[in-house]
Amino acid sequence: MEEGGTTTGGRPHLPHLRGLDGVRAFSVLGVIAFHNGLSSVPGGFYGVDAFFVLSGFLITTLLVTEFGTRGRINLGRFWAGRARRLLPALFLVVIAIGVVLLAAPSVLATPHVIGDAISTIFYASNWYSIHNGVSYFSTATHPSPLLHTWSLAIEEQFYLLWPLIVLAVLSLGTRRKGRRARSPLNRDGQRARTVRVLGGGHLMMFPQGSEHDAAWTRRRRLHLLFALAAFGALASSLLMAHLAPNGYTTRAYYGTDTRAQALLVGAAIAIGVTLWKPTGAGANGTASAPSAASAAASGSWAPWFQRLCAVLGVIGIAGSAVLWTTVNEASSFAFSGGFLLASLAAGLVVLGAVVAPWGLAVRLLEIPPLPALGRISYGVYLWYWPVLLVMSGSRVHLSVYPLFLCRAGVTIAIATASAFLIEIPIRRGALGQWRARVAGPVAAGVAIGLVVISTLVPVEAASIPGSAVSGDVNNSKPNGASTFSALSPPVPTTTTTTVPGTPASSTPSTLVPPPPTGQPIKVLLLGDSMAGSLGVGLAQYESNSNVQIVNEGIPGCSLAMGQEIKVLFYTLPPGPPCSGTDPNAIVNQWQKWVNAYNPDVVIYVARGETFDTEVKNKWTNLGEADYNQYVADRYSAAIKVLGSRGATVVLLTTPYYDSGTSPSGVIWPEDATSRVTTDNQIIRTVAKSATIEDGHQVYVFDLNTVVDPNNAYAANLDSVPLRCGDGVHFTPPGGVFVGLQLLPDVAQLGLAHRTASPSGAWPGHLPPSTPTWYPKLPCG
Repeated sequence: MEEGGTTTGGRPHLPHLRGLDGVRAFSVLGVIAFHNGLSSVPGGFYGVDAFFVLSGFLITTLLVTEFGTRGRINLGRFWAGRARRLLPALFLVVIAIGVVLLAAPSVLATPHVIGDAISTIFYASNWYSIHNGVSYFSTATHPSPLLHTWSLAIEEQFYLLWPLIVLAVLSLGTRRKGRRARSPLNRDGQRARTVRVLGGGHLMMFPQGSEHDAAWTRRRRLHLLFALAAFGALASSLLMAHLAPNGYTTRAYYGTDTRAQALLVGAAIAIGVTLWKPTGAGANGTASAPSAASAAASGSWAPWFQRLCAVLGVIGIAGSAVLWTTVNEASSFAFSGGFLLASLAAGLVVLGAVVAPWGLAVRLLEIPPLPALGRISYGVYLWYWPVLLVMSGSRVHLSVYPLFLCRAGVTIAIATASAFLIEIPIRRGALGQWRARVAGPVAAGVAIGLVVISTLVPVEAASIPGSAVSGDVNNSKPNGASTFSALSPPVPTTTTTTVPGTPASSTPSTLVPPPPTGQPIKVLLLGDSMAGSLGVGLAQYESNSNVQIVNEGIPGCSLAMGQEIKVLFYTLPPGPPCSGTDPNAIVNQWQKWVNAYNPDVVIYVARGETFDTEVKNKWTNLGEADYNQYVADRYSAAIKVLGSRGATVVLLTTPYYDSGTSPSGVIWPEDATSRVTTDNQIIRTVAKSATIEDGHQVYVFDLNTVVDPNNAYAANLDSVPLRCGDGVHFTPPGGVFVGLQLLPDVAQLGLAHRTASPSGAWPGHLPPSTPTWYPKLPCG
């Protein structure tokens, strides 16, 4: 991802180093394979860290070489070089995304694209992601086509700060007023002696009390800089382990400070190579031009050291292969030393390529077409993610590996065209100095402008045609069937559910009485964002059924969530009040609400039970016996709390979901119909047990049958848009549609408690019926 071995205007550049293009190629292929869902490369995300190591090595070598050659670092020219190298391709990608969003908004639909584009242009996308978090409701929508630019932001932040640190450290003690350069003799004329060090270089030793010359001072500063890089990498790794003790967290994954470990490992190797440079390559402490790396290429390292580095390079490749094929991003090991080990393994490969360019590791990395792919790896990395989103499994009907090859082929073709038509000509000065200064801001403005304009175009996926439901309550049951058991007083003491399949022409249920009059029935709606989204529409219909709803649906928090959950591309902790360390936190919060509100009916609905969940440091899901029992126990505990003041508890069955396909072209695990079926079986079993054995009034409302009458996901019914564009949440008309079936029965169920325990209006300030996060969903 860095320059080759040419020079411009006297600026020192690295010579071509064999094998490093192969490192780039393997890195970008690992990242693409990981995001394409190839099960053989679960740790392909470590490819980003290999990029970081290589970038840290190359940039630090350039900086140290320039300082050793010229006694200073031209920061302006350095940053201008970075801009010429990185900005053209980045601007092109953002412009292309803006054009696609403008021409076909449903292809790359995403709710936060403006913020994504601005943070990308200004290289702050990693902190933008941390600031926004990766909450349940945002990850259940279309992922941003600029999601992957977080790593570019980290690199650019490193390019901004690290040269300042290098310059500050290397300048210490070299610019004292009136100081003269001295020969390597002390005041008594004693000559310094040299000591051979690792790799064949020499370290000068002065008698005690001698004054060191400027070159010796710079060498001491290199030792200080090396220690700073090495201990900085270790500190970064420790910070990551502290922030993510159980695996993935947004802060640990995207933080510049936590991911700096890889960049600093590369920097430490670059400084070490300079300190250990061979005899004749500036052993007096200066980094002779062009660099120590060129001396390595000439074979002037000590033979035993070259052989050692050749072996270390092979070990680095083997270690990387093991990590990339065995460790996944949800592993606690990945964040507790795994990233540092991956960086060290990549660093060994780089060291082997620099010191032993004839070694086996380099020969493996030079196998065609790896070097060619490595030379365009920056563009490949930029384009692979938007291409992956456009060529989704639902659009390109191929199995996993053919789909991966097709995506890779299209990505490489676009990156090649970008490199030879735009990036390389600009890097070689095609625009000229003043044109380049104008072109950058103009390109950034065009990119952001296109994205802003594209947001004014409605997204097809989020705008399903239809109108709100209206009509008589008693004629609103789908297929004419009641979704509860008969509700004529007295209230039954068993829990039953609708039997699907009632003909559409059958007479509407006559068992549901008209809504009660007088004081409204108080209904507390609980669950995750599924409950919150359903409550928006229910609130629009509540007055028709003489009920009053308080919507306490909270994104990313359901009763069965454990330490971590997997949602689409992400692994993240549950949101508050759920806690990864206290499984009773959510139940305790519910108890507070039940005590404060004294509801007549409590409704629970959530999607969270269908996610892959980490429970007691083990990843599990519905369908596994232990987790099925865990979920059942959680439902039982919740019912005891929700019904603790006499309220009737209504559990809604889980509907089907359609949040798209994974990069590998298969449905997301949490959308599997088998998980929905298992969850609903558990709900019915627990509800029946709680009613008969514990004496609670528990009912099951068959939401799945109401919104998915054909036993399959339905985005709309009878021209009513039920579900949002994410294939998960409910639209306001969808909530009204469900309310027509649900609320009259709920009003009847709450009568007994309202009569026995009158409590007036809800106490205190109620949450809004439309939660603040709901407008962020693609719900029209």
